[in-house]
Amino acid sequence: MKFIESGTTKRYSGNSTCAYDDFIPKEDDICQFGCEFEFYINSSFDYQEAIESITKELYLLTSSDILVDMVSVPNESDKDRCMQIKPDISLQDNGVEISVPISTKEGIVHFIEKILPLIDKYGYTNEETGFHIHISTLQSDSKHIDFYRFMLLCDDAGLLSSWSPRVGYSQNVMDILKTYTKKEARVIKTKKGTIWNLEKIDTHHIEIKSIGGMDYHKSPKKIVDEFYKYETLFIESIGKLSDKHKQLFITHNQQLEKVSKEVKKEFASALSESGMLDTKK
Repeated sequence: MKFIESGTTKRYSGNSTCAYDDFIPKEDDICQFGCEFEFYINSSFDYQEAIESITKELYLLTSSDILVDMVSVPNESDKDRCMQIKPDISLQDNGVEISVPISTKEGIVHFIEKILPLIDKYGYTNEETGFHIHISTLQSDSKHIDFYRFMLLCDDAGLLSSWSPRVGYSQNVMDILKTYTKKEARVIKTKKGTIWNLEKIDTHHIEIKSIGGMDYHKSPKKIVDEFYKYETLFIESIGKLSDKHKQLFITHNQQLEKVSKEVKKEFASALSESGMLDTKK
């Protein structure tokens, strides 16, 4: 494996004989995807040796270049097209994040099924760690995401509460209607990053942070199943507004009418922080 160094980043040339598809999205695909795996290196391994071993195993999974930087996040202009191993700023000193190249739906499933066993081999996951999914529209003329609709659909499907709560690491945006945890979570936010489990990155791109917690990497089937559901609901959120969607809005507004003005204000603030622009559905 050959690499070149640029600052603290090592760039390994892609595996031209990789046995797997390159999983590059096609122009007529509706969506493109990415994902990130957070974990800790097991203390029984030498940290640097473990990173080198993981790099060699990732080399077998992709034809994309691999960027390895254990000091800071790589800043290469094409980093989203590369596999990356980097420090996770929301974790402690030996916390690691693997992010995959922009991929197809099939590619994300491939990486889930192949990378989770690597985490089990070299590391562990705890209540601080998570698995993040990125979904964005690929076509330049596509409609904007109805993020409020997407949020309510995910909540209705039980996706936002299917993993143990990780308050301060990934807080369910719907929980603000039930508990006063936001002020406490905001304090934690200064140490651990974004607190909401759904985030609108821009009008065509969302990040899902609901999956994670202790030993999350030992549940590959559950993660794949939920990934498929999120993808389906994402497409539904850029499609035509249906009677089902309208009923979700009505039901949620009825919930809001039953809570105090202070709680309602907190919820509106949470939506604003997560990227929600229109809260008057």
